[in-house]
Amino acid sequence: MSNTDIVTVADAAGVRTITLNRPEAFSSLNRELRLALIDAFTAAAADSATGGTVRAVVVAATGKAFCAGQDLREQLQDARDGTGKDKVFSEYNPMMAALLSIPVPVIAAIQGPAAGAGWGIAMACDFRVVASTASFKGAFSGVGLASDCGLSQSLTDAVGQAKALELLLFDEKITADRAAELGIVTSVVEPDALAETVAALAARFAAGPTASYREIKALVRDAAAVNARADDEGHAQVRLFTTHDHSEAMAAFLEKRAPGFTGQ
Repeated sequence: MSNTDIVTVADAAGVRTITLNRPEAFSSLNRELRLALIDAFTAAAADSATGGTVRAVVVAATGKAFCAGQDLREQLQDARDGTGKDKVFSEYNPMMAALLSIPVPVIAAIQGPAAGAGWGIAMACDFRVVASTASFKGAFSGVGLASDCGLSQSLTDAVGQAKALELLLFDEKITADRAAELGIVTSVVEPDALAETVAALAARFAAGPTASYREIKALVRDAAAVNARADDEGHAQVRLFTTHDHSEAMAAFLEKRAPGFTGQ
Protein backbone atom coordinates (compact mmCIF):
# COMPACT_ATOMS: atom_id res chain seq x y z
CA MET A 1 0.00 0.00 0.00
CA SER A 2 1.22 3.48 -0.88
CA ASN A 3 -0.28 6.76 0.27
CA THR A 4 -0.12 10.45 -0.37
CA ASP A 5 -2.03 13.00 1.65
CA ILE A 6 -4.66 13.47 -1.05
CA VAL A 7 -4.92 10.07 -2.80
CA THR A 8 -4.47 6.60 -1.36
CA VAL A 9 -3.69 3.51 -3.41
CA ALA A 10 -4.06 -0.01 -2.05
CA ASP A 11 -3.75 -3.48 -3.63
CA ALA A 12 -5.43 -6.63 -2.36
CA ALA A 13 -6.04 -9.93 -4.17
CA GLY A 14 -5.74 -8.43 -7.63
CA VAL A 15 -7.90 -5.38 -6.87
CA ARG A 16 -6.43 -1.89 -6.79
CA THR A 17 -8.41 0.72 -4.88
CA ILE A 18 -7.72 4.37 -5.67
CA THR A 19 -9.30 6.68 -3.13
CA LEU A 20 -9.76 10.43 -3.41
CA ASN A 21 -8.91 11.68 0.07
CA ARG A 22 -9.92 15.32 0.37
CA PRO A 23 -13.09 15.00 2.47
CA GLU A 24 -12.90 18.50 3.93
CA ALA A 25 -13.47 19.87 0.40
CA PHE A 26 -15.84 17.11 -0.78
CA SER A 27 -12.92 15.78 -2.85
CA SER A 28 -13.20 18.76 -5.17
CA LEU A 29 -10.45 18.82 -7.75
CA ASN A 30 -7.62 21.22 -7.08
CA ARG A 31 -4.30 20.98 -8.88
CA GLU A 32 -2.74 18.71 -6.26
CA LEU A 33 -5.58 16.21 -6.52
CA ARG A 34 -5.66 16.29 -10.33
CA LEU A 35 -1.93 15.59 -10.56
CA ALA A 36 -2.15 12.84 -7.94
CA LEU A 37 -4.96 11.17 -9.89
CA ILE A 38 -2.99 11.36 -13.13
CA ASP A 39 -0.20 9.45 -11.39
CA ALA A 40 -2.55 6.93 -9.77
CA PHE A 41 -4.53 6.20 -12.95
CA THR A 42 -1.37 5.98 -15.06
CA ALA A 43 0.17 3.48 -12.65
CA ALA A 44 -3.06 1.45 -12.57
CA ALA A 45 -3.11 1.30 -16.37
CA ALA A 46 0.48 0.04 -16.45
CA ASP A 47 -0.02 -2.48 -13.66
CA SER A 48 -3.21 -3.88 -15.23
CA ALA A 49 -1.83 -4.28 -18.75
CA THR A 50 -1.13 -7.77 -20.06
CA GLY A 51 1.01 -9.59 -17.52
CA GLY A 52 0.20 -7.11 -14.74
CA THR A 53 -0.94 -8.04 -11.27
CA VAL A 54 -3.95 -5.69 -11.12
CA ARG A 55 -7.11 -7.35 -12.48
CA ALA A 56 -9.78 -4.87 -11.36
CA VAL A 57 -9.76 -1.25 -10.17
CA VAL A 58 -12.03 0.57 -7.73
CA VAL A 59 -12.26 4.37 -7.64
CA ALA A 60 -13.66 5.64 -4.35
CA ALA A 61 -13.58 8.66 -2.05
CA THR A 62 -13.54 9.40 1.65
CA GLY A 63 -16.13 11.61 3.32
CA LYS A 64 -19.66 12.50 2.31
CA ALA A 65 -19.04 13.17 -1.40
CA PHE A 66 -17.53 11.18 -4.25
CA CYS A 67 -16.22 14.31 -5.98
CA ALA A 68 -17.71 17.80 -6.13
CA GLY A 69 -15.90 18.71 -9.36
CA GLN A 70 -13.63 21.69 -9.81
CA ASP A 71 -12.47 23.35 -6.60
CA LEU A 72 -14.36 26.66 -6.71
CA ARG A 73 -11.86 28.43 -4.47
CA GLU A 74 -9.13 27.58 -6.95
CA GLN A 75 -11.40 28.65 -9.80
CA LEU A 76 -12.08 32.02 -8.15
CA GLN A 77 -8.38 32.58 -7.56
CA ASP A 78 -7.63 31.68 -11.18
CA ALA A 79 -10.29 34.16 -12.28
CA ARG A 80 -8.70 36.92 -10.18
CA ASP A 81 -5.19 36.13 -11.36
CA GLY A 82 -6.02 35.37 -14.98
CA THR A 83 -4.47 31.92 -14.60
CA GLY A 84 -5.58 28.33 -15.05
CA LYS A 85 -7.09 28.71 -18.50
CA ASP A 86 -5.06 25.76 -19.77
CA LYS A 87 -5.79 23.36 -16.89
CA VAL A 88 -8.39 21.45 -18.90
CA PHE A 89 -5.73 20.55 -21.47
CA SER A 90 -2.75 20.25 -19.12
CA GLU A 91 -4.41 18.42 -16.21
CA TYR A 92 -8.04 17.43 -16.65
CA ASN A 93 -7.72 15.76 -20.04
CA PRO A 94 -4.53 13.84 -19.13
CA MET A 95 -6.28 12.69 -15.95
CA MET A 96 -9.22 11.37 -17.95
CA ALA A 97 -7.01 9.82 -20.63
CA ALA A 98 -5.13 7.93 -17.91
CA LEU A 99 -8.38 6.67 -16.34
CA LEU A 100 -9.77 5.62 -19.72
CA SER A 101 -6.54 3.77 -20.55
CA ILE A 102 -7.00 1.28 -17.70
CA PRO A 103 -7.72 -1.95 -19.62
CA VAL A 104 -9.41 -3.96 -16.86
CA PRO A 105 -12.86 -3.36 -15.33
CA VAL A 106 -13.07 -0.14 -13.30
CA ILE A 107 -15.76 0.29 -10.64
CA ALA A 108 -16.76 3.65 -9.16
CA ALA A 109 -17.96 3.39 -5.54
CA ILE A 110 -20.16 6.44 -5.09
CA GLN A 111 -21.44 7.26 -1.62
CA GLY A 112 -22.59 10.86 -2.15
CA PRO A 113 -22.65 13.70 -4.68
CA ALA A 114 -20.71 13.39 -7.93
CA ALA A 115 -20.84 16.78 -9.65
CA GLY A 116 -19.15 18.39 -12.63
CA ALA A 117 -15.83 16.70 -13.31
CA GLY A 118 -16.69 14.26 -10.52
CA TRP A 119 -19.59 13.03 -12.63
CA GLY A 120 -17.21 12.83 -15.59
CA ILE A 121 -14.83 10.62 -13.60
CA ALA A 122 -17.73 8.39 -12.55
CA MET A 123 -18.96 8.02 -16.14
CA ALA A 124 -15.47 7.14 -17.35
CA CYS A 125 -15.52 4.12 -15.04
CA ASP A 126 -17.14 0.95 -16.36
CA PHE A 127 -19.51 0.36 -13.46
CA ARG A 128 -21.07 2.72 -10.94
CA VAL A 129 -22.23 1.15 -7.70
CA VAL A 130 -23.92 3.84 -5.64
CA ALA A 131 -25.40 4.31 -2.21
CA SER A 132 -28.95 5.59 -1.95
CA THR A 133 -27.39 8.85 -0.73
CA ALA A 134 -25.52 9.38 -4.01
CA SER A 135 -26.49 11.97 -6.61
CA PHE A 136 -25.25 13.44 -9.88
CA LYS A 137 -25.23 16.98 -11.24
CA GLY A 138 -23.53 18.67 -14.17
CA ALA A 139 -23.11 22.07 -12.48
CA PHE A 140 -21.73 23.53 -15.70
CA SER A 141 -24.47 25.68 -17.21
CA GLY A 142 -25.14 27.21 -13.80
CA VAL A 143 -21.68 28.79 -13.86
CA GLY A 144 -21.73 29.64 -17.55
CA LEU A 145 -19.38 26.86 -18.65
CA ALA A 146 -19.47 23.76 -20.83
CA SER A 147 -19.05 20.19 -19.65
CA ASP A 148 -15.59 18.69 -19.30
CA CYS A 149 -13.88 15.33 -18.73
CA GLY A 150 -15.63 13.96 -21.81
CA LEU A 151 -18.97 13.94 -19.97
CA SER A 152 -20.91 15.15 -23.02
CA GLN A 153 -19.75 11.96 -24.80
CA SER A 154 -19.85 9.40 -21.98
CA LEU A 155 -23.28 10.59 -20.83
CA THR A 156 -24.61 10.50 -24.40
CA ASP A 157 -23.23 6.97 -24.76
CA ALA A 158 -25.17 5.98 -21.63
CA VAL A 159 -28.55 7.67 -22.11
CA GLY A 160 -28.70 8.94 -25.70
CA GLN A 161 -28.31 12.40 -27.19
CA ALA A 162 -31.70 13.87 -26.31
CA LYS A 163 -31.62 12.81 -22.67
CA ALA A 164 -27.97 13.84 -22.22
CA LEU A 165 -28.77 17.31 -23.56
CA GLU A 166 -31.74 17.55 -21.22
CA LEU A 167 -29.71 16.51 -18.17
CA LEU A 168 -26.85 18.91 -18.91
CA LEU A 169 -28.99 21.93 -19.83
CA PHE A 170 -31.61 21.57 -17.10
CA ASP A 171 -28.77 20.90 -14.64
CA GLU A 172 -30.99 19.40 -11.96
CA LYS A 173 -29.77 17.03 -9.27
CA ILE A 174 -30.24 13.38 -10.25
CA THR A 175 -30.95 11.12 -7.29
CA ALA A 176 -29.58 7.61 -7.04
CA ASP A 177 -32.97 6.09 -7.87
CA ARG A 178 -33.43 8.38 -10.87
CA ALA A 179 -29.92 7.50 -12.05
CA ALA A 180 -30.89 3.84 -11.90
CA GLU A 181 -34.00 4.53 -13.98
CA LEU A 182 -31.84 6.31 -16.57
CA GLY A 183 -29.37 3.42 -16.69
CA ILE A 184 -26.51 5.58 -15.43
CA VAL A 185 -25.65 3.30 -12.50
CA THR A 186 -25.11 -0.42 -12.10
CA SER A 187 -26.89 -0.77 -8.77
CA VAL A 188 -28.19 1.22 -5.81
CA VAL A 189 -27.59 -0.09 -2.28
CA GLU A 190 -27.97 1.18 1.23
CA PRO A 191 -24.96 3.22 2.41
CA ASP A 192 -23.78 0.60 4.88
CA ALA A 193 -23.76 -2.05 2.11
CA LEU A 194 -21.74 -0.04 -0.43
CA ALA A 195 -18.24 -1.18 0.52
CA GLU A 196 -19.24 -4.87 0.69
CA THR A 197 -21.11 -4.73 -2.63
CA VAL A 198 -18.21 -3.04 -4.42
CA ALA A 199 -15.70 -5.45 -2.90
CA ALA A 200 -17.73 -8.46 -4.06
CA LEU A 201 -18.01 -7.13 -7.62
CA ALA A 202 -14.30 -6.27 -7.76
CA ALA A 203 -13.38 -9.71 -6.42
CA ARG A 204 -15.55 -11.33 -9.09
CA PHE A 205 -13.67 -9.49 -11.81
CA ALA A 206 -10.29 -10.16 -10.20
CA ALA A 207 -11.04 -13.89 -10.23
CA GLY A 208 -12.33 -13.88 -13.81
CA PRO A 209 -10.80 -14.23 -17.30
CA THR A 210 -8.86 -10.97 -17.32
CA ALA A 211 -7.57 -11.28 -20.88
CA SER A 212 -11.15 -11.70 -22.08
CA TYR A 213 -12.30 -8.73 -20.01
CA ARG A 214 -9.58 -6.53 -21.53
CA GLU A 215 -10.60 -7.43 -25.07
CA ILE A 216 -14.34 -7.01 -24.45
CA LYS A 217 -13.83 -3.67 -22.73
CA ALA A 218 -11.70 -2.40 -25.61
CA LEU A 219 -14.43 -3.40 -28.06
CA VAL A 220 -17.31 -1.85 -26.09
CA ARG A 221 -15.78 1.29 -24.62
CA ASP A 222 -14.75 3.93 -27.17
CA ALA A 223 -12.09 5.72 -25.13
CA ALA A 224 -10.84 7.59 -28.20
CA ALA A 225 -14.26 9.19 -28.69
CA VAL A 226 -14.43 10.32 -25.06
CA ASN A 227 -10.90 11.72 -25.23
CA ALA A 228 -11.69 13.55 -28.47
CA ARG A 229 -14.82 15.05 -26.94
CA ALA A 230 -12.85 16.08 -23.86
CA ASP A 231 -10.54 18.00 -26.18
CA ASP A 232 -13.54 19.71 -27.80
CA GLU A 233 -14.87 20.55 -24.34
CA GLY A 234 -11.51 22.08 -23.44
CA HIS A 235 -11.75 24.51 -26.34
CA ALA A 236 -15.31 25.36 -25.32
CA GLN A 237 -14.17 26.03 -21.75
CA VAL A 238 -11.44 28.40 -22.98
CA ARG A 239 -14.01 30.35 -24.99
CA LEU A 240 -16.37 30.55 -22.02
CA PHE A 241 -13.84 31.52 -19.33
CA THR A 242 -13.90 35.16 -20.46
CA THR A 243 -17.66 35.55 -21.00
CA HIS A 244 -19.81 37.93 -18.99
CA ASP A 245 -22.05 35.07 -17.84
CA HIS A 246 -19.18 33.09 -16.32
CA SER A 247 -17.83 36.18 -14.55
CA GLU A 248 -21.33 36.96 -13.31
CA ALA A 249 -21.73 33.41 -12.00
CA MET A 250 -18.48 33.69 -10.05
CA ALA A 251 -19.47 37.08 -8.64
CA ALA A 252 -22.89 35.76 -7.65
CA PHE A 253 -21.27 32.83 -5.87
CA LEU A 254 -19.07 35.17 -3.83
CA GLU A 255 -21.99 37.47 -3.05
CA LYS A 256 -24.32 34.55 -2.25
CA ARG A 257 -27.01 35.60 -4.71
CA ALA A 258 -28.60 34.27 -7.87
CA PRO A 259 -26.70 35.15 -11.06
CA GLY A 260 -28.22 37.43 -13.67
CA PHE A 261 -27.25 35.97 -17.04
CA THR A 262 -27.31 38.11 -20.20
CA GLY A 263 -26.33 35.44 -22.72
CA GLN A 264 -22.99 37.14 -23.36
